[in-house]
Amino acid sequence: MHDELDQLVADAYGWSWPEPSALILERLVALHDQRALDERVGTVRWLRPEYQRARFGQQADAPLEGSLELGDTATAPPAPAATAMLPWPTDAIGQISALRAMAATTPVTTEAAARQFTGARRDIVSRHVETLALLGEVERDEGGRYRLAAGALTAV
Repeated sequence: MHDELDQLVADAYGWSWPEPSALILERLVALHDQRALDERVGTVRWLRPEYQRARFGQQADAPLEGSLELGDTATAPPAPAATAMLPWPTDAIGQISALRAMAATTPVTTEAAARQFTGARRDIVSRHVETLALLGEVERDEGGRYRLAAGALTAV
């Protein structure tokens, strides 16, 4: 039953199965980071918006936000600007993951991204975002903002 459940979860996220434990952990950490960023900036991904919004939403009269569709953050409503600065991760992997998660939430310039984190240096943010662009994870629009690339996996 565990193997079947693992296969179903992997299918739901569009992941191949089986995968090495290190890759699974990396994907789950990235998914957690994305959801934590969503929470910090106020994005709510309702599973059943018609039911949950009325019972648990702070503004029941506000328009319904998109429901959670596993692996599809491109259709999520844009997140409001964060009011508090986020802590800048201490390691490069955490920094890159945080920037990727931010770009998946809303298009952002390197300057705006650097301002969202306490202690982030603009040159490091720029280098990490350029690395993500080279890897095809983010793409730059005509306004100089970076967003999750169309072909990038959204659950990773």
